[in-house]
Amino acid sequence: MKDELGIFVGDLLDALSREPRDAKIIFQGGLSFYRLKQRGEELIQVEFNEPISDAMRFYFQHHQ
Repeated sequence: MKDELGIFVGDLLDALSREPRDAKIIFQGGLSFYRLKQRGEELIQVEFNEPISDAMRFYFQHHQ
């Protein structure tokens, strides 16, 4: 199940289980993956190398 701010790990794993292990994941907006950070017992944050302002600039440059 997905909500406005995220997706549950089980749902993400289910979706990814249908993909080959060597499939590459890309992120919209020109973001590059940095790390997963545990923020609570049941909360994981995905972090990116770029500030969100850079991602928004990339989006608007490529979606005019």
